[in-house]
Amino acid sequence: MRKKNLRLLAALIVAGMLAAGLGTVLAADKVKLTVAYTYNVESFLPGEDENNNEIINYLREKSGFDIHWIILPPDQPWEKVNLMLASGDPPDIIYCPDKNQFGNWLHQGALARLDEYLTDTPNLDRLVPEDAWGAVTWEGGRYAVPIPQNQRIAGTTGIFVRTDWLDELGIERPETLDEYYDMMVRLKNDRKVIPLTAAAANGLIDGFTGAFGIGTAYKVKDGKIVCSYIEPEAKEYLAYMNKLYREGLLDMEFPVNKGGNVQEKMVSGQAAMAPVGWWDALPIDRNFTKLNPDGKLEYIKPPVGPRGEWGIPNHGPVRTFLVVPAQSRRIKEAVEFLEFMADPEVYNYVSFGLEGVHYYEENGEKFLTEEYENRRWQIYYTLVDTQEGFAIRLRDKGFKEYSDQ
Repeated sequence: MRKKNLRLLAALIVAGMLAAGLGTVLAADKVKLTVAYTYNVESFLPGEDENNNEIINYLREKSGFDIHWIILPPDQPWEKVNLMLASGDPPDIIYCPDKNQFGNWLHQGALARLDEYLTDTPNLDRLVPEDAWGAVTWEGGRYAVPIPQNQRIAGTTGIFVRTDWLDELGIERPETLDEYYDMMVRLKNDRKVIPLTAAAANGLIDGFTGAFGIGTAYKVKDGKIVCSYIEPEAKEYLAYMNKLYREGLLDMEFPVNKGGNVQEKMVSGQAAMAPVGWWDALPIDRNFTKLNPDGKLEYIKPPVGPRGEWGIPNHGPVRTFLVVPAQSRRIKEAVEFLEFMADPEVYNYVSFGLEGVHYYEENGEKFLTEEYENRRWQIYYTLVDTQEGFAIRLRDKGFKEYSDQ
């Protein structure tokens, strides 16, 4: 009953906010804008969808635009967007977290240059640092509104290990490639498990690539930019991984594994170690603990290579590219809408909802309520984001423990 009353209160507050807004604007008088957003696992409440809920109604009323949201399919989302671009009826704004896809569209001439529309956008100017603008600038023009990377997290993947097994076998935390090799031999012989599993169809296993200085496709070497994967150190990497593979220390299925296969092998105790993103570490650990209440999974330092190199790729400056197709007939309005979405009041409502209903503040910090659980689908509308907002969701969803590691 309390949840029902809270939802009713939220609906009444939103209605009041809208009534106090810009007044009634007939839909026929509004400029229509279409936004394409990538799929997320969150679901809408019964009877609602991406174009029928409190947030989309709020955005329509407060922005003055007739907003239509498209959620892209989870598999091959850019194929759908490319079909829309080819049809001559593209979305006006595309939420694109894929830098390679951004680069493809840029080189195809498919994106609008936005500079003339970014001359009076104080909200976006406050949100986007200079290095992020540099990452979307091509031949002197800006072709996206970049949402900056979260600088609290240097990287996203680490070596996730059954440290309870290491402790039981008296194995010190490994540092070098040789120590990692010795650890894997012990795990295979004494535990009869797969020492290292991964999902790496391209053969590049995070953490181990860094030990050979090939953690990124290109790097500076001897004052030149070189392709890491054809340098001599790439052969060293292949030789080391081939040794693991031949001796049964590396999962023979690693080229065909999917993320779900890695999770299953870690949870069930088939494997002892895997490169895992912090977002996957949470469900792995929770499901693992149900089956192994005395077990322990932790991140450990990636191996150090023969030249002292180690680690995983650092973030680039951009997390998401908000792009406008060159074919859009509403480029100016699309940028105006992005500026509207970056308004602190709008951002706060979209991201966190109503104070006293979906969140509360204590000592200047936001905390999400139980009622917020019914609003997880708000993620589909976070076109813009801040580091503070990201950190709040990270903490309240339980990911912080793993991202901190």
